[in-house]
Formats: sequence, structure tokens, C-alpha cells
Amino acid sequence: MLAEVAATDALSRVLAAFESLGYPRAVVEQWSIPAADAVDLISALRDVPPAAGAETLRILEVGTFVGTSALLMLLALPGCEVHTVDPNLPLDVEFSAMNCDHRGADLARRTHEVAALAAERLGVRHRLHLHQGGFSTDATFAGRAATAPAIGAELIAAHAPFDAAFIDGLHFEHAVLDDLLLAARGVRADGPLILHDAIGYWGAPVRRAISRFLERSPGHALRHPPYADLYRSVAVLSRRPAGAPVDFATRARNAHGDSSDRLAGLLARAVATQCPPLMPHARDDASHAVAEALAAAQPPDAQPSATIAIALDTLDATPFAALAPTLAGLAAGADALLLGLTPPGEQGAATAHARPLATTVDALDRIGFDAFDAIAPFLEPFVYPLGAGCVLPTHTSFLATSLLAIRRGTALHDAVRAGTLDPLDARAARTVESARTQRTHDRASLARFRAEHAALNAQLHARAAAAASPDPQRAALLAEVDSLRARLTHMLAWRVHIGRHHFWRRPDARL
Repeated sequence: MLAEVAATDALSRVLAAFESLGYPRAVVEQWSIPAADAVDLISALRDVPPAAGAETLRILEVGTFVGTSALLMLLALPGCEVHTVDPNLPLDVEFSAMNCDHRGADLARRTHEVAALAAERLGVRHRLHLHQGGFSTDATFAGRAATAPAIGAELIAAHAPFDAAFIDGLHFEHAVLDDLLLAARGVRADGPLILHDAIGYWGAPVRRAISRFLERSPGHALRHPPYADLYRSVAVLSRRPAGAPVDFATRARNAHGDSSDRLAGLLARAVATQCPPLMPHARDDASHAVAEALAAAQPPDAQPSATIAIALDTLDATPFAALAPTLAGLAAGADALLLGLTPPGEQGAATAHARPLATTVDALDRIGFDAFDAIAPFLEPFVYPLGAGCVLPTHTSFLATSLLAIRRGTALHDAVRAGTLDPLDARAARTVESARTQRTHDRASLARFRAEHAALNAQLHARAAAAASPDPQRAALLAEVDSLRARLTHMLAWRVHIGRHHFWRRPDARL
């Protein structure tokens, strides 16, 4: 609660400072970190103590723009210092590249000039260190029209180690990955790497970069808010473990609510309909129900010629160092594996040991197994996001990247390949995981849209009924009815809202 109050108050003061410089809130909020993310950022940093023997928390920021988040940190964390890196382009270049509405604001200034002026007004200029240039790359949002020499390596050599890093720079996958790898060199071993826009509509390339980083840095764990908490997009990379463990049954209930007991039967059907008869063996407590359902799904006269080991909860609970021996143990005596896998990060769904899908695909390849994306596609018709009566409603990324793995060179492998399944390689696995995590967010957004639309519609009918009766407030009620109708029309025309940005417009919209 204290962090929330501090962050909210600090952000309000920052926005007021920009307004006093001639940049109205309607303009500033296009580049400002949202209030919910401001709270999460400050909460993450409040858990970080200064280095041993130091009194000052030293933060590296990648991506200053006009300093909104840097000033937020300086106000909400008294005594901290922020070293922030940005190409320092003129505002007109930045606004043009990002298609922002400037509302007549002065765009002749450069971004660092605006940040410095605001810092002076807020009394924190002496703790704000502005560094001009790119961090890990010379690329910018403006493309070839404006580049900036990368200065990150020199900055780290001169000023590291930092206690934490906040990365909110160029949002292309390669740039975010390079920023992460370089920032990790400049942050002390137990310091967090915090990222903005890690999930949500801006988050697909950032999330892909995080997964690539985790493949190379298995000592780190990811955590971020639930996808249903629109719109919170701050993620934290820290040394394992990150967060308290969540047991399988709780994660299943978080994902599927009262329908979680249907999961075992659907997973069994996914295997039974895509493979010849198999002899199932449960390898952890969470898998017994699936093994029993799969055994019951076999024809009475079936003679299984292969064995499948089922492990829904094992790998999500396995530390990286134990991944290879654990997979080898699961595969012993089995021609197939049904593996439960959750993409890393989501609180309430992923464990501290959840890892990128590509990491598991590579590990399976090394023990002679091909990985097939056969589980989630089979479940898709049962978890559709719209309409009533969904068989298995899904609210999280729980088990979203689960795999069927088959030992190469077996008759079972030949039978599966003769069907419609093709094995995954690491590149395909990255694509699959990116699509699944983004779809989880999109499903949450659609659910939010439907709920808000229904609520507005109910308000409209209630106000319209009240306006139809004799009432001294009839004129005000009619005006409210008109306002609600306008909001509904706007909502139907613009399906996706992020602050003052609107995306995914219906082509038949007439506004």
C-alpha cells in the first residue's frame, strides 16, 4: 500500500511538472508509464537494498525519452540515483516515429532537455544522470532517419555495478535481447532486471526477447502479473527462485475455475485421438487422473505396443540443472512422454522453475525424442474465448505449451509422423510460445471488453427507462443516455484500448 501511494503521488507530480513546461497531460500520457505499471515498478525496486556498504540505490535505465519513469523512481525512492540512456532525439522526430499527437506542444526541444527541465522543477536534477546515445544498439524508432552510437558498454565500464536495471528502450526483439544481455553485465549478481511492456499489446517482441534471454541465462527466473490484470506489463527477471511455489491443483483452479476437473479427460482424449493405443504410466501425483482416463479410453480389445509416461507437474517443478537427468528418468522405458509445461512468468500459473519451451525441446532432442505441439491445438475448440458454455474456460497460461514427445526410430514415431504432426525445433518452439502467451492476453482483453460492453448496455437501458418517466432530472438523464450510447458506439468501433491509443478498428466503423 505504501508503494502504491508513493508511486501514484510521484507520477502525479511528474505529470504536473511536464504540464508546467507546456506539455499537457493529454500529450504526456502518450509517453507516460501508466499508473498501474508505476506501482509495480516501484514495488519491485523497494525490495532491492543498496549494495553492501552503500547508502544509495543505483539504478540503470535504458530508454529515457523525456524522463517520466526516471523522475518517478527519483521521487518515489528518496536518495536513489538513476543513470538513464537515450538517443536524445528532438521531440518532433520521436513523435513522428511513434505517431503521437503533440496538441501544439513545443517539439523543438530534445528529450533530455525536457527531462532535465522537469527534474529541476521537481528538485531531483542532482540525482539524474543523463547519457546520450543508444544502449546496446544504434537503432531507434525513427529508423534510418535517426541513429545514435551505442554507449552501453562504456557506461557500464565507467559506472557499474548497478543495483537494478529498468529496460524500456527500443521494443524490437533483437534490441531488447541485446539490452538485457548488456544490462545483466552491469547489474550486481542479485540485482533485478525490470522490463516495461513485457506483456500485452506492446509486449510480443519484448516477451520473445525475454525468452531468448532465459534460454541463455537459466539462472534467472521471470515473474509478471496475471494476464487478466489488464493493463499491467512490468516484468522482473531475478536470480532463481522467484516467488513462492504454487501447487498444481491451485494453478489448475486459477486457470480453469470449477471446470478444472475436466482437464484430465481432455488431455487423455488429446493423446488417444492422435496416437495408436498406448500403455499409460503416471510419473507424478498430478498425472494419475490422466493416466486412468487414457487407459479407459483405449478400446477393450486394444493391445498397446508402446508406453507413454505422463508427467504434468514434474518439469515445471524441476530446477534447470536437473532438467537433463529428469527428462532421462521420465523417458526410461517409455516410447512417448506427455509433458505439462507452462510458459515462464505469470503469477498464479507459472512456477519459479518454468522455462522457455525451446529449452525443453532442445533437451528432448538430446535424448532422442521429437517434441510435437499436439496438446494445446487439440484443446483449442474447448477453450474458445467467446460465447457461452465453454467446455474448459481458461484464464491463465497454465500448461499452454504442453508437449507430446515421441522417441525417434520407433513404430510410434512413424505412426505419428504419418498423420498431421510435425516435430518442433527450437525456432518453431519460440514462435509457438510467443503466440500462446499473446493469445492468453488477447483472451483476457476480449473478456474485459465483453464485460464492459454489457455493463454499459445495462446502464443505458436503466437510464433510458428513467428518462422516459416524468422526472425533474429528465434532461440530465437524456444527456447521460446520449453519452452512454456514444461510449458504446466508440467501444464497438475501437476494439482495443490502451490509454489514449486505439488499435484494431472495425473496417465498417463510422465515427
